[in-house]
Order: sequence, then C-alpha cells, then structure tokens
Amino acid sequence: MSTVHIAGGGIAGLVASIVFARRGWRVTVHERSPALRANGNGFPIFENGLRVLQALGLGDSIETSGHRLERWSIYRSSGEKATEYEPFDATGGRIVMFHRQALVDLLVGAAQASGVTIAAGSRVVGAEAEGAVLLDDGRRFDADLVVGADGIRSAVRRAVMGELPLGEHRKGALRLLIPIEPGDFPDGNTRIGREFNDPSGRRVGLLPCSPTLMYMILVNLLSDPEAGRQPVEVALWSATFPMLRRYFERIGNGGHYDVYHSIFPPAWHAGRCALIGDAAHGMTPALGQGANTAMMTAYALSASVSAGASQQDELREWERKLRPLVDFTQKYAEGITAGRLDPNNEIFFSDPGLRRLLEANIPAEFDAAAA
Repeated sequence: MSTVHIAGGGIAGLVASIVFARRGWRVTVHERSPALRANGNGFPIFENGLRVLQALGLGDSIETSGHRLERWSIYRSSGEKATEYEPFDATGGRIVMFHRQALVDLLVGAAQASGVTIAAGSRVVGAEAEGAVLLDDGRRFDADLVVGADGIRSAVRRAVMGELPLGEHRKGALRLLIPIEPGDFPDGNTRIGREFNDPSGRRVGLLPCSPTLMYMILVNLLSDPEAGRQPVEVALWSATFPMLRRYFERIGNGGHYDVYHSIFPPAWHAGRCALIGDAAHGMTPALGQGANTAMMTAYALSASVSAGASQQDELREWERKLRPLVDFTQKYAEGITAGRLDPNNEIFFSDPGLRRLLEANIPAEFDAAAA
C-alpha cells in the first residue's frame, strides 16, 4: 500500500487526506497542535470550493454547517452604500460563509471515516526530497509522497527548497468572531455580507457565519499602526466608522492579527514532496480565495498522483494545469491590496480571468483524468 505523510491538519491537508485515503493510500496527517482546532474566524467558500466539498460527499452539509449569503453590500465610511450584488449574479455561483472550525470538523469527520490517521501534537520540522518527514521528537517516517500543507512558513518547503522570501504587503488584519445581537440586521435577514471602506485604507468586514455568529475583519495599512493595535482602540475605529461602534465594542481582547504575506516558490514540488495551500500559494485575503484555491490544489494533487515511476510526470502535469490560474489569482489579490483597484466600485469577479477560477470544476477534471 502506498504511503503519504501530510504535514498540516488545516483545510488543504484534510481535503488531500480524504482523497488519498479513498484511492487506497495509507494516510497520516501530522498536526502540530494538540487538537484540530481552527483560529476563531471564518471565510467565504465560493462555487469552486463548494464543488470540492460536494465531491467529498459533503454537499448536504454545506447548508447546515455553512451560511449562504444572499447579498453582498459595500459601503463607504460615511455610511453611503457604494454598490451591492447578489453572489450568483456576480460570481456565477454561491458564496457560503463558514466558521473555520465548522469546516474543519466536517473534514475531520470525513477523513476519519475514510481511514485517515490524524496525529495531533505531531510537529513536522523537516522533510527529505527522497520521501520522508522529520518530527521534532527525532522520529523519521519514510513515504511514497510527502505533502506540505503546513502554511505560509512551511517547514516542508524550507527543507526541500531552502529559505525563500515571503512577499510583504502594505496591510494587516485583525480577524475574530463576534455574536450577532438584536438590531444588527434591522430586517432580520442575517444572510447579508457587509464591508465598509475608508480612503485611509481602513476596512471593516461583517460576514455572518450563522444566524448567531459573525466573522469580523478589521484591515489597516501598516503605515497606520494605531489601527492595528490590540486591544482595538474603539474610539479610533469609531471615529472612522461611527455607524459601527456597536460592533467595535464587542471585540474586547479578542481576535488574531496577521500581516499580509504571499509566496511564489519556484515549483510546487521537489522530488517526492509536494506543496499545497498556503505552503505553495499563500496570498493576500483581498479576494477571499485562499481556502478555495487550497481545496482545489489539494484535491487535484491527491486525485492525480501515484506512487509509481510516473509520479514525477504526474506532479509536473498537476502543477502545469493549475499554477497559471492560481498565480493569476494571487497577483490579482495583490493588486487589490496594493490599491490598484477600488473596492467601492469594482465587482472583481466579473474579470474573465477570475471567472475561469470560479468556474473551475477540479473534481470533474481530475477524477476524469485519473479514470
């Protein structure tokens, strides 16, 4: 039986583990945390990601574990509505918000039911291109394939490709979940995503993940450090967005702050090691496509790569098919982050290049190729 060791128990690592296991591989997922617990935030899953969940047999859980948005409204900091769109009209499909933990739990259940071994508290600190993972306790495991799904600062990538510079961008963001309270949605419809933009570069997103829970993101320029302080300065943010004070007052000491980074490694694979998710193509969150592209590259890899003599050709073909589209998405997101596009006026998903991304049906394409 072919063996794959996956570093990282996030979205990408879990998706890959399920498909590998269902194709008959012996799969171990190494997660450095003592339990598979996600940061307290959320993210939007578009149709390109939802197709992956459906192919994993999780289609019925999309509506019960996620929260489908009916509208996306964009406001100026004055409170004036700049634009609004319906997700299907703008993107060609659904936008479903997930609390990150809810999606992780779905994938963990599917992985365990498929026979995946999840090793929590198992920290991968290195890898060998010939096919091995190295743990911090000195253990070494040989593998027919090693998958680095261990984030933007991937230990697997560093081990097989050396130190690569991370792209640095001009923004950072605080992300957290807050409870929905009476009056947050005057018409009672919690299926509306809202974002508020100010010329200073400050941005607030209020995206419901359920009828009772909302994902909140506060974005600031790194040249505006006061806005990035924790605890959040309620008076500062309220001066910019006075209509949002009620939400700022709920933050307290909560949230996790990240500076935006990206990575463009010379290749997504080296020897018997492959990279997926943020390890391969970490991007700024301006388009909300990080999780979606992670699921796409993870599914495609595990559906198309074998342990045999043809593995290197399969890895090259996997990257050849996907990388141009993912590179385009990364660079487009960077353009938004850099301010080259106006988030108040642009509906980005009408761009033909991004439509190719949103219309991608990775399971159909790669399952058919493997048949």
